[in-house]
Amino acid sequence: MVRSRSSLTLLPLALSLSLGAGCDETEATSDRKSDDSPQLKDDQAAHQGKKKGKHDQKKKDKQDKKDKEDKKEHKKLVKDVRKQVKKHKIEPMPAAPEIRPELVELGQLLAFDKILSGNENISCMTCHHPLLASDDDLHLSIGEGGVGLGVDRTHPEGIFIPRNAPHLFNLHTMDVMFWDGRVRAHADGVTTPAREEVTPEMIEVFEFGAVSAQAMFPVTSRREMRGRLGDNDLSMIRDDNQTPLWEGLMARLGQIDEYRDRFEEAYPGTDFEEMSFAHAANAIAAFEIAGFASNDSPWDQFLRGDDDALSNTELKGAKLFLGDAQCVTCHSGQNLSDLDFHNIALPQFGPGKGQGLFRDDDLGRGGRIGDPALDYHFRTPPLRNTELTGPWGHAGQFADLGEFIAHYIDPIGSLASYDVTQIDPLLQPTLLSNHDAIIATLSPEMAAGLNFTHADVPALVEFMEALTDEAVFDLTHLIPDAVPSGLPVEENVVTDYANRAGTVDVRMGFNTSGAYEMQIWEPSMCEGEAAAQVTFDRNAGTFSVDAQFDGLPYRPTYCYDYNPSNDWNQYPDCVEDGRWQIWIVGRFFTKRSVFWYDGATGQLIANEHDLTGPLPPTAFPLEMPVGQMLCTDFFESDPDTLQASMHAEYDYNGMLDMLGSAGVYFSVLPKNLFNPTDLIVYYTQGGLPPDQAMDFDDVIDDIANDRGGMMVVTSYEPFPKPSYLDARDNIMIGWGGAWPEPLPVLEPPVECGTNFQWDGEFGLAE
Repeated sequence: MVRSRSSLTLLPLALSLSLGAGCDETEATSDRKSDDSPQLKDDQAAHQGKKKGKHDQKKKDKQDKKDKEDKKEHKKLVKDVRKQVKKHKIEPMPAAPEIRPELVELGQLLAFDKILSGNENISCMTCHHPLLASDDDLHLSIGEGGVGLGVDRTHPEGIFIPRNAPHLFNLHTMDVMFWDGRVRAHADGVTTPAREEVTPEMIEVFEFGAVSAQAMFPVTSRREMRGRLGDNDLSMIRDDNQTPLWEGLMARLGQIDEYRDRFEEAYPGTDFEEMSFAHAANAIAAFEIAGFASNDSPWDQFLRGDDDALSNTELKGAKLFLGDAQCVTCHSGQNLSDLDFHNIALPQFGPGKGQGLFRDDDLGRGGRIGDPALDYHFRTPPLRNTELTGPWGHAGQFADLGEFIAHYIDPIGSLASYDVTQIDPLLQPTLLSNHDAIIATLSPEMAAGLNFTHADVPALVEFMEALTDEAVFDLTHLIPDAVPSGLPVEENVVTDYANRAGTVDVRMGFNTSGAYEMQIWEPSMCEGEAAAQVTFDRNAGTFSVDAQFDGLPYRPTYCYDYNPSNDWNQYPDCVEDGRWQIWIVGRFFTKRSVFWYDGATGQLIANEHDLTGPLPPTAFPLEMPVGQMLCTDFFESDPDTLQASMHAEYDYNGMLDMLGSAGVYFSVLPKNLFNPTDLIVYYTQGGLPPDQAMDFDDVIDDIANDRGGMMVVTSYEPFPKPSYLDARDNIMIGWGGAWPEPLPVLEPPVECGTNFQWDGEFGLAE
């Protein structure tokens, strides 16, 4: 019950740093109003016009300046830039491939149809709108549950998506998708987070490689499109099991005759019943590629041979970009992106990706592939039309393009002096103090900054503006008047979350133990089975767990191979004639609690809830991530059949155990900070006060934010229990299960049918 990769892998480092400082689901319904549609369109047109007007004024000013330019200087600059273009093998942006119209039209409708979202309140284009240069103009996007478009979009709970919405221009040149590269095309097909769930048959459907595969995934994200657990039918599907979700979306589409007809027109010779969501994703990719192709910027004109396409200042910026400033090191190729990953020392804010010590960080590529050396590395963004696609950075860190460019002069200094007031006020309190961790994996080319000065920034900005294709100022033809579902195209759907309720099935197995725990793995358990169901209803205020067992040992005697007791937690050597309990783990290292250490000796004193006397003068507090769990009442199996069933009920908003306590906190931490890699599992003693009780809404939010989920785990306990085990478990573990299910990280040392005790294995991924 102590397995967590992203938090625990950072504990030794964080603790050693701290020592230095311290000794210093009822379905949601949508109110599908469109009465204000004309006004919305007027507002959107005004927003688009304002952006174009600003660009046109800049263009006029540049032309006036261009008319007065030194022709001799211009000729030399052209020669110099063309030399650099040749050196770096930069070619004009190729035209998008020809795509059959039926596929593009299907993709357009799907991309704008809110039927693909769990609560039918958001579409793919909400965050990639044609009126907003294919993004949303926000630092961090606002997903399902939000109302409005672009900077006018708000969420009633102030919820954001962890990253900035990338633009959609020239996706036909892209084989790496998402900021962390979790979808990639290669010679053997595509790599995706869904692994084998994206089948070879699906890959055969993908006509556009990674772009087709990418469109499979926003619909799976709870914060982006799917909704929180209990909001709707799709939200009840386990997060690690995408196939039923994709099947559910195709079932929705299959109920609409127009969609069935359009799918079969787009894929002639294939019946709708034979199609998967890969066909929908492929169509969305077709629309994105055909609709957002952009290859007629002044820079493209220059690359095609027009020496007069760029002004002298733009040429100076291009010369710097390709030459002394070495921007081209990462911004290379047709799209001005190497599609690789770099740490450029950008600050981190927002909800994060469930990574880092407190699971509120975003480790980028490193977090995706489990390589700490690549922490805070993000994909190099392509630069066509970048003038229009701010804010800039993987979290939209910079609101001004010039300031973002200037960041590269002194990345470390810029990180230290970051002006948080430029981001949404709701996001400002979420800025992390993780500068040391970011700098620790800084890309080598960024260590000393790039070779240009603040005086060079205006020329580089003008070169960035020369990457703008004026055709992108009018993409209204990409917006359909209506979609087959009948849901509104406008971003005015207000979601009424009538309730949050449902039942999830937790698959029970033998992969929830680790650390110093004993795994009970009797032959009867291997031959039998167990299952658990968690039922919740927010409106009724109820939460319950039901479990069924076949093969559960009856009052056996078990002894530890070695006693796992430590100075803070005691365990019996053996348990005879015991009983079983179930432990509900609802917060998996997503809460914080203070632990006290002695600054002189480095020794752990106790958790804040366990302090019994005065602290030594050298004591200091250290906030650490903790999990929380609570128990059911005792139960046992029938001695003849070894079958058992169990039912437990709790308050939805205040879960208390049979002792009336809020359960216990547990954490993984060192006994002594001077030896930070010698870890123990610490449990608080005697039960937490009721004001610390778990609220199931918090568990639902953890799941929505990719910060974990819940576990249901059995343990074998002394009966009656000694007081030192009040509210916490004896770590003899039987069946257990998690929802969602994590990938297995520990390999049992024996075959099923043999009990064993782990020897300090914490399940920390490399």
